[in-house]
Amino acid sequence: MNFLLLKILWLRQSKWQFLLAGLALLLGLGIMLPALEMYRQIRHRVAEQKKSGQFLVVNKKISLANTFGFASSAFSKEEIKKLEKAPNVRQVGFLESNHFQASIRATQVIDFSTYVFFETIPKDFLDHPEPSFTWKEGENSLPVIVSQDFLNLYNFGFALSQKLPQVSREALKMVPFEVVVSGPGGEQVFNGEIVGFTERISSVLVPKSFMDWANRNIGRKTNIQPSRAILRVDEISNPALEKFLAENKLMADREKMQLGKTGAFLQTFLQAASGLGTLFMVLAFIIFSMNFRLILAEAAADIRLLIELGYRHATIGGHLVVFFAGYLVVILGLTGLFLLRSQAIIEQVLPGPVSEGRDFPIQAFLAGILFTFGIFLLNVLEIKRQLSKNL
Repeated sequence: MNFLLLKILWLRQSKWQFLLAGLALLLGLGIMLPALEMYRQIRHRVAEQKKSGQFLVVNKKISLANTFGFASSAFSKEEIKKLEKAPNVRQVGFLESNHFQASIRATQVIDFSTYVFFETIPKDFLDHPEPSFTWKEGENSLPVIVSQDFLNLYNFGFALSQKLPQVSREALKMVPFEVVVSGPGGEQVFNGEIVGFTERISSVLVPKSFMDWANRNIGRKTNIQPSRAILRVDEISNPALEKFLAENKLMADREKMQLGKTGAFLQTFLQAASGLGTLFMVLAFIIFSMNFRLILAEAAADIRLLIELGYRHATIGGHLVVFFAGYLVVILGLTGLFLLRSQAIIEQVLPGPVSEGRDFPIQAFLAGILFTFGIFLLNVLEIKRQLSKNL
């Protein structure tokens, strides 16, 4: 019976009509749903950034006056107060540097020695706070946080040019080394330990308690004025903040500020892409529905013949509904595969935990299911309408 229904209803119908209608629907879903998912993830990241704030490291511009000692790069108390009142600034922290000589040396795994500089910042400004990043006077172990930029420079610059082995984060953490600090107050050696990495600050960070102790006891320096500040801001590309920095001759990471503008542009672009995808889906729905109505109209004579042969309306309608449902399930399955692939691309374009721990864009796929279900219901009503004409 099912074979006879299939033969009578579909044998003379154009296969291109089904194919073109399905491709139009697939194209609409394939444009809108990935754009919707990417827009959702960018909105999620922006919301998280607004909640925790964005960070910008600033310092004074260095001129010839600084070179010849006629100007200072340190922030005065008045300048610090001005920074704290700057537009769009939520919180200000300061990077304090070492005023003593410091070097590291490693002899067990590799024979290596070099002078280094240290800086410290408040823990609230660390991008990856480490519980072990603490130090108390009298302890011989010194925890260190290293900039990811420095590791990249070594791996992709120095190591390649000197034919040295490249190292991972995990391998670097296992390398034992000594930290030697010296100055007017004498010399002391500590066992250094890399406890983490930072993408936010290009520096070698040590705990503030160690820096205060070493500057006071080894470098014999007190009341040190900071030369760099880190700002927690609501929006990194805020025009008022840019104007404030320019008027006060302060330098910041222009690339970060430009990325902030790019992010805003990307949100607008994705809104437009989502709108375009929605338009495609609406057009696909119209094309799909018109093609399906045309197919039903062309099969009207066959439907009347089946009714005259004794087939019930429910049997014919059920066959049409099952065929139509299977057709949409295939389209939805292909859309799911496309979404899964687009998710991998989104994770490359937007590094970081933007997918909220999901491997599959569930919300976007659910939107596709709801839209497809709407198409299904409307065309089921059309099937009933066409069958009622042939009573």
